[in-house]
Amino acid sequence: AEPAEEPANDDGELTASGEEEEPADPNALANFRISEKLKDKLKSKGINALFPIQATTFALVLDGNDLVGRARTGQGKTLAFVLPILESLVNGPHKATRRTDYGRPPSVLVLLPTRELANQVHADFEFYGGTFGLSTCCAYGGSPYRPQENALRQGVDIVVGTPGRVKDLIEKQKLNLRCLKFRVLDEADEMLNMGFKDDVELILGKVEDVTKVQTLLFSATLPEWVKKLSMSFLKADRKTVDLVGNEKMKASASVKHLALPCNKAARSQIIPDIIKCYSHGGRTIIFTETKESASELSSLIPGSRALHGDIAQAQREVVIAGFRSGKFLVLVATNVAARGLDINDVQLIIQCEPPRDVEAYIHRSGRTGRAGNTGIAVMLFEPRYKFGVTRIERESGVKFEHISAPQPTDVAQSAGNEAAEAIASVSDSVIPVFRQQAEELLSNSSMSAVDLLAKALAKAVGYTDIKKRSLLSSMENHTTLHLQTGRPLYTPS
Repeated sequence: AEPAEEPANDDGELTASGEEEEPADPNALANFRISEKLKDKLKSKGINALFPIQATTFALVLDGNDLVGRARTGQGKTLAFVLPILESLVNGPHKATRRTDYGRPPSVLVLLPTRELANQVHADFEFYGGTFGLSTCCAYGGSPYRPQENALRQGVDIVVGTPGRVKDLIEKQKLNLRCLKFRVLDEADEMLNMGFKDDVELILGKVEDVTKVQTLLFSATLPEWVKKLSMSFLKADRKTVDLVGNEKMKASASVKHLALPCNKAARSQIIPDIIKCYSHGGRTIIFTETKESASELSSLIPGSRALHGDIAQAQREVVIAGFRSGKFLVLVATNVAARGLDINDVQLIIQCEPPRDVEAYIHRSGRTGRAGNTGIAVMLFEPRYKFGVTRIERESGVKFEHISAPQPTDVAQSAGNEAAEAIASVSDSVIPVFRQQAEELLSNSSMSAVDLLAKALAKAVGYTDIKKRSLLSSMENHTTLHLQTGRPLYTPS
């Protein structure tokens, strides 16, 4: 008899058992020059493979190239520079020249547009860099100078900060960039606008020998005017990695985009119902255009907190920490939280009106559906300003699903289901206490026991009546009528 045919080897489709084998992930950690210590740290976070922007740029950065990197929001741009920078400092080209003495100037400077982003990137460098004994300092306005100055005096490897505070520390001669090996501009489209341009250019101009410094520019969006400005900061042989290109759709593909007509006066009534119907118990971020409306709306939504520029920095950090830990699930914010705020399980984004520019919509809606998860973004608009929705669709490629406001009957039914399920957790010990009242209700009422129980459930979840709501404007006590005729209607005109 002929020998049995052996299953295909690694280059075939079959395993030794003859079963079909899934192809290996080309972005698996094992395929990159990542040290075992760093791999272990990544795996402890559930990361077993790099995202496309990380995989595409890793070798380019590790090999010493200046880089412009672009990917859709929420696709891991931060680790795209954190990982290769750490490997370069500890195991790569800069290992031999990296200083470890007391009072050493930093080797890495990362500039970001907001305090929240700075804290987040600082936390990543601390978590992964701590594996190698690297120290990090976070410098941003609104916090005391002394702790930051003390850290710089003792010597740090990495400085993460906002332009204003970094510029101040340089001018006070507390921060020296003479040993800098990396400078990173994260969220570059925001950094290089008219508000940050002068500070950024001043800071980057403090580097004396630019040939010894590697410059990395990462951003979710990269308009032409940003490209022109950024060219002066990078070497002529820079590399560009653009995972978006000129395609129209720039918003995260893992987000479902909904548009809902709502008059401004109805917002406080309808937003809690949207949360009940679409958040599925996860976190919700509500974006408003002004600080005043953020504070007002947060005061009307039970269990929510506001986040905007008028809130003291220490309190802002408490708010973000509380939202991140789940102490409260609804955050009402202005644009201060729109960029880079990466918090797990943000299921729902609500924008109270169409933002003035499309990029703002992309970044705000990108706070959900991150890292492979799915999410929902609901944009409210006044019916007479529907053109704002059309403009965002036209300029971004987003296709909105138009919905009407959740009807009170739907919301009440959902709440009733939760209340009915909660009854199972009530101890039988309460029955003797309430039995007499229950018997009196049954004997004194002409209603059935089922109807009485239905009313009890309604009262338990806060409903004493059900109001109608307009499908067009979301206003309560308005009914939408749909008129159909079998022939044309003619008006006097």
